[in-house]
Amino acid sequence: MTPSEKNIVKSLVAVAWADGTVKEPEVGMIDSLLWAFGASDEDEAEVREFAKKKRTIKDDVPLDALASGDRELLLAHAALLTHADGKQTKAEEKLLKDLADHLGITGPDAKRIAEEARTRAEKLASKV
Repeated sequence: MTPSEKNIVKSLVAVAWADGTVKEPEVGMIDSLLWAFGASDEDEAEVREFAKKKRTIKDDVPLDALASGDRELLLAHAALLTHADGKQTKAEEKLLKDLADHLGITGPDAKRIAEEARTRAEKLASKV
């Protein structure tokens, strides 16, 4: 797992905490990303320990450590994460807007990324 991949996953932990709790669908998605990024046992332990404490976008998404492509990837995964339980709430929509603003991703690009993620989430849900 590269440092930028670890920053993305840790940032997603902050997204998962946005509603005040981290629930099973979100945990499963974070676990899947740890696997997809080839996290070592040490990386997994570090992320799991990090996830035990409430995190926020403002305090725990390291802008200086995220390149432009990493920021887009983070927003795309965050959009998918908001669909993890099968629905996206108004609060989660606001969270994505706040995250996009924090990441410096403009309105049209943020909208495109969120819509692509929604389409992927719907396709995945139809297969389950």
